[in-house]
Amino acid sequence: MTVGAVVFAVVVAFFTMRASSGSRSAADRWRTRAQDLDRKISRAESVFGAYPGLILVWEESMPTSTTDSTTDWGDPTVYGSTAALASLVRFAEPGAPKEFPKRLLDGLADYNTLSKDGSDKTLRQLITGLRTRGEAFSTTIALSGGKLIEADGNVAGAQVVVWIEDASIRGRDEKDAITKFEAEKVTALSDPVAFVDIMGRAPFPMWRMSGAGRIVWVNEAYIHAVSTDNLQTVLSEQIQLDEDCIAQAQKVLSENILIKEARPLIVQGKRKTSLVTMFPVSGGVAGMAVDASETENLRMALKRHIRAHDETLNNMGEAVVIFGADQKMNFHNTSFSKMFGLEDDWFKTRPSHGEWLDHMREKRRLPEQPDYQEWKLSELALYTDWPDEMPDELWSTPDGREIRLVRMRDPEGGLSLLFGDITDQMSMQSRLGTLINVQKATLDKLTEGVAVFGPDGRLKIHNAAYETMWSLPTSTLKDQPLFRDLTPLHLKFYHDREFWAEMVARTTDPSPEARRHVSGEIRRSDDSILTYLSKPLPDGATLIAWDDVTRAHRTEAALRERAEAMEAADRLKSEFVGHVSYQLRTPLTTISGYAEFLQSGAAGELSDKQSEYIFAIQSASGDLAQTIDDILDLAAIEAETIDLDLGDVEIYDLLENALDYVMTKVEDTKINMKLLCPEDIGIIRADEKRIKQIVHNLLSNALRFTKPGGRIELGAAAEGDAESPGIRIWVKDNGVGIPSDRQPQVFESFKSSRGGAGLGLALVERFVDHHGGWVELESEEGVGTHVICHFPRQASLETAYPELDL
Repeated sequence: MTVGAVVFAVVVAFFTMRASSGSRSAADRWRTRAQDLDRKISRAESVFGAYPGLILVWEESMPTSTTDSTTDWGDPTVYGSTAALASLVRFAEPGAPKEFPKRLLDGLADYNTLSKDGSDKTLRQLITGLRTRGEAFSTTIALSGGKLIEADGNVAGAQVVVWIEDASIRGRDEKDAITKFEAEKVTALSDPVAFVDIMGRAPFPMWRMSGAGRIVWVNEAYIHAVSTDNLQTVLSEQIQLDEDCIAQAQKVLSENILIKEARPLIVQGKRKTSLVTMFPVSGGVAGMAVDASETENLRMALKRHIRAHDETLNNMGEAVVIFGADQKMNFHNTSFSKMFGLEDDWFKTRPSHGEWLDHMREKRRLPEQPDYQEWKLSELALYTDWPDEMPDELWSTPDGREIRLVRMRDPEGGLSLLFGDITDQMSMQSRLGTLINVQKATLDKLTEGVAVFGPDGRLKIHNAAYETMWSLPTSTLKDQPLFRDLTPLHLKFYHDREFWAEMVARTTDPSPEARRHVSGEIRRSDDSILTYLSKPLPDGATLIAWDDVTRAHRTEAALRERAEAMEAADRLKSEFVGHVSYQLRTPLTTISGYAEFLQSGAAGELSDKQSEYIFAIQSASGDLAQTIDDILDLAAIEAETIDLDLGDVEIYDLLENALDYVMTKVEDTKINMKLLCPEDIGIIRADEKRIKQIVHNLLSNALRFTKPGGRIELGAAAEGDAESPGIRIWVKDNGVGIPSDRQPQVFESFKSSRGGAGLGLALVERFVDHHGGWVELESEEGVGTHVICHFPRQASLETAYPELDL
């Protein structure tokens, strides 16, 4: 029976005796029983005192969790001899005397043990199993220096009891007890100084902590890391590398595992990322802190690189998907999901390569395959059997797209697939091919010889005319020769070497001086004449074109000779007409003079018949004189010797006077003459004599072809705008009109559609043109004729007499 049971019995007896104090006999019996219990307690305490070790008894309720039992020893009662207490006190952690049981357990809890069942659990783990699950144990604790501690634990009723004994008290031979711990450390014990020196000189902090979380040893690197001077300062002040070291050590002890944590530490006043490693050792925990700043920087740089790589791939226009060595999809970009119409939710399952192919087949996004399963197996076989060469592949999908596929294998055994939709590119290439063929056919139809030389001087494009023009072999041109290599073939027809050197330089020299537009003409040794054109193109190429103008030169020469002959003939005609007209004026003057003499009656009285004859002679002489004047004016105009005498001309007055003059001559014709012109029409800058002549010719022409009783309209009106003001003068009749087939000839010299000399309208057109205007004709046979003259307000100065600027 344990001491706890004894105490419990005494208390119960005491209260029972108080409760039954009314019965003397019962009180005597309880008193006798209490005395027996006191004697038994005395004997039990004597027995416990004779035990050569210590006995720890837990009477409180057992802990509810393993974590509580490893961090809290509870409140055990200690029994044992003074010798045992003196023997075991040296293994306890420092602290208050009343905490001795806990300090002793902290000091012994984490050493290696050797149990009878062969397990190597620490005392902490064994006591935890006893208190939480009632697991009994019997083990030996191996201490430094070969000392051994015997520990046994068991459940006694509601209490938990642990016996701890120093084996040396019982006189055991410690040297014969070779435990598993010492077997593992035999090498270290053979030269312990070397091992201590190695750990002490390690370039990174190392330390050892007891099961209670106290630092018991550190190396030099640790001392420097915490910025202290010696080991004693670290141990006395218990200077930790950081606050998390104690928590990490407790976790190592409670779970009996190695723990690595990367976290920032303050080492010699500098913040550095370190890998803190702690692991259980006999008697506690060992730890080390390795500087991982460079590794962490590399890890972060790699992380940033991967993120940038992923962002780059995600922003690519091409679709990218990456499968790992396990054939699972590791990455895809946005273009991939868009290209194949895949939903975002579908990717959450991280599908395999085969599942993706099946899904693509269901959506009809794969090219049609005669045997899909065999094709699928061949695709998946690439993970294990990668060929020496993997060419690009072109997929023609059922939706009409052309997709280029590039496969790549990574060193880890995965596959990367890159897809590019080249449907538009293929279409453009097809159209480009068609366009090139059309352009080549078009070039071949040209009579000019065309050649395009690239920036490297090689022939890129040419047509058939170029080959024929320079007698170049087709076999030579199809190999895209250099221009300088073609020079000897050109020299056979044109021997100027300097000329060809300059042409070659224009195709290869990138300087602006050389790359400029040049044209010219050469005469070859076969007497053919070629014009050439050298023009730089935007892409750096040079276009050279040749045109055989030999026939054009000959035709031009013939035309020039003919034109010169016609000019000479026309000049001769004008001179002849002018000479004849001048010669006719002398006899005409004589005839007119004698007719006036006879009409005056100076030669005698004339009869009425004779007067009619004289009047006819005078009228014919006047018409002939007017015709001669018109011929002379026309000759002067065509010889470009006539000039305008510009002045201010009142249009209304001029037209009114002209109409009055004509009406005096046509009184007996009963033709209705009408003037349509506003009095305020204003003036124009013109030659008044030529304007009168224009109006007179138009009215005379209208009178000649208007029947008696007809009507003639003379009018003028302003036209144009403020920037280009002008007037128009017209004569309109309802005479016989001009046939449409003869209207184009009415303005030609000596061409008359209705009889006469054919000079009136010709002179009108020439005089109006000299003023900078133009003439319109509207006529219908049997209806009448309408001639309109358009004048600017300011006549052209090119045909005017020079005016003095006074």
